[in-house]
Amino acid sequence: MDTKASPPAAKIAEDLRHLLGDMANVQELPEGFKIKVYHTKAFPWDDVFKMLLYRDYKVNLSRRKADIYIEALI
Repeated sequence: MDTKASPPAAKIAEDLRHLLGDMANVQELPEGFKIKVYHTKAFPWDDVFKMLLYRDYKVNLSRRKADIYIEALI
């Protein structure tokens, strides 16, 4: 059994911002994150989903007009 605790949300937000650079906007929410994807072809989809899902976030993908959003909530 793995006894490591998940990193705090601030660390995950920092890691996401570092990984995504100008490919997305990471917005912190009280219960998780909202990510607006700017460059879908260059976006590191697998890295982002792994980072969030391995920390037990529930991930939802949605579209509003031409914009794609990822919502990750605890």
